[in-house]
Amino acid sequence: HFVIEEERLQLLREAAEKAKGKSGMERLDVFLEYGEKLSAGGSLPPEEQKALLAAVAASLPKEEQKQLTQVMMMLGL
Repeated sequence: HFVIEEERLQLLREAAEKAKGKSGMERLDVFLEYGEKLSAGGSLPPEEQKALLAAVAASLPKEEQKQLTQVMMMLGL
């Protein structure tokens, strides 16, 4: 069962906050941790993967945000 919408938004905010000041690998850990919470053990739909990536990316410096956006486009996310 998927988490209700308000809880999802809260989890995205938490992921963005938790990713602040983290290294690339630490941010990946945050993405994986919150992806699992959001999917409740199932698979996370593409639009929610994008929302989670955007939340985590918000903590990045502008140049790194651009790089992440390029990687996401290459991966079809």
